[in-house]
Amino acid sequence: MYALPFFKNRVGRIGRAGLFLLTCSQNTPQNPSAVSTPLRPQLEKLRQALQTLEGEAAFRAGLLSFSLAKVETGEELLALNAQKMLNTASVMKALTTASALALLGKSYQFATHLEYDGQIEAGVLKGNLYIKGQGDPILGSSLRPDQDLARILAVWSEKIRQAGIRRIEGHLIADESAFAPGLSPAAWLWGDMGNYFGAPAGAINVLDNTYKLYFRPGALGQPAQIVKTEPQIPEIYFFNEVKTAGPDTGDQASISGAPYDPVRYVSGTVPMGGIFTIKGAIPDPAYWLVHRLASLLEGQGISCTAGPATTTRLTREGKQWPDTRRIRIHTHLSPPLSAIVGLTNAYSINLYAEALLKALPGEKKSPLSTITGLQALQEYWAGKGIDLRNFRPQDGSGLAPTYGLTTSLLTQILHKIRQEAYFEEFYASLPIAGVSGTMLSVASDSRAKNNLRAKSGAMTGVLAYAGYFKTSNGELMAFALAANRYQGEYPPVKKLLSDFMGQMVESF
Repeated sequence: MYALPFFKNRVGRIGRAGLFLLTCSQNTPQNPSAVSTPLRPQLEKLRQALQTLEGEAAFRAGLLSFSLAKVETGEELLALNAQKMLNTASVMKALTTASALALLGKSYQFATHLEYDGQIEAGVLKGNLYIKGQGDPILGSSLRPDQDLARILAVWSEKIRQAGIRRIEGHLIADESAFAPGLSPAAWLWGDMGNYFGAPAGAINVLDNTYKLYFRPGALGQPAQIVKTEPQIPEIYFFNEVKTAGPDTGDQASISGAPYDPVRYVSGTVPMGGIFTIKGAIPDPAYWLVHRLASLLEGQGISCTAGPATTTRLTREGKQWPDTRRIRIHTHLSPPLSAIVGLTNAYSINLYAEALLKALPGEKKSPLSTITGLQALQEYWAGKGIDLRNFRPQDGSGLAPTYGLTTSLLTQILHKIRQEAYFEEFYASLPIAGVSGTMLSVASDSRAKNNLRAKSGAMTGVLAYAGYFKTSNGELMAFALAANRYQGEYPPVKKLLSDFMGQMVESF
């Protein structure tokens, strides 16, 4: 159903999907005479470049932060405002993914189970059939060919047949009970929830919890008509306030709506021309998946008398599902954690980072949540000797605007990661300057290309990078560079930071 518009709330399109932010400690770059003599000339050259960068008009009203450290020793060689705690957005993904590799292991796989309760008599299941989720974020994702949802559901339906089930006299239930029902972190903004980058992580996720919304633009300034969603979503309603803008104005539309709420508020503009698509967060991924499986089974002659349901919906309706022994008939396993970490850092996917965060406690705490995940993450880094007074995490992805840390803390964490058994997997997950992922167009015309690896990110008024590079003699360095509340447009500011990173690598 598509309803008339009445709500508008715009989030900067560059924002939210990922960012790596700044911190601040000293008002002028650290004096290079304080470090060992062999590095002094290189550091003096870099200090001057940093001072020039700080003097740019874009940063005069905001803050620029930088920290450079030797990876092997952790010695901080050069710093600017490196002890100021500020929002660092998607840099959080680097910490979350490193924590996941440490606590869960590179070979860890998320499991999704098919189970039933009751008895099967003459092909009739007198009970309920369950999809039991444990947080797999990548089920059905288009980013991996092995996650094709049609093939996965075909396997599931065959396993149900092999179990002897031809009719279900009960519910087909998506069991989300492994995760707490409050899916979105408490610090997330209303304006982000509902957009694809604000899709929260549940015990059951599917298709990256994302759908496409198709518009047919009108004349300039006139309403843009909603045509369809892809995939089709049961029980979704749009209050559409989207207008038609000029050609080549791009995606300036935004979708708002809370998890489980079928009502979506769409505002902003789409460009004149042909059919135009934007992306939103599926309101109830678990229900979408169980509804899809029920439809598939129905088409194969396997009926379900009570229809699809989720544990969340049953709880909301004051109903209970049987707390009895279940028979497991199939387990679907995700790709190994190292592959999910690679996608998380390469494409800065908030959903994956949130799922990894919630999974950190393992089976020690149930139900899993953002809070229990953050506790596990902070306990891990505290155990590694990191001073958490300069660290205020709010989620796993950095989408929360109220979280913060310092660039000095970042380089210290990068130093600690180098000492761990999972370093190679973490290092390989970071995009490469001028080559891959979110670093493809960064520092591509310098010696940083195919050398520097970093987690990057951007949102309105924020741009940052942190990671590693190798000197000309092969020594590994850790750095964190970030700008907060900068003035001007994103492209020129990105070029300023990109050029500085090129100079940084060239200096060594």
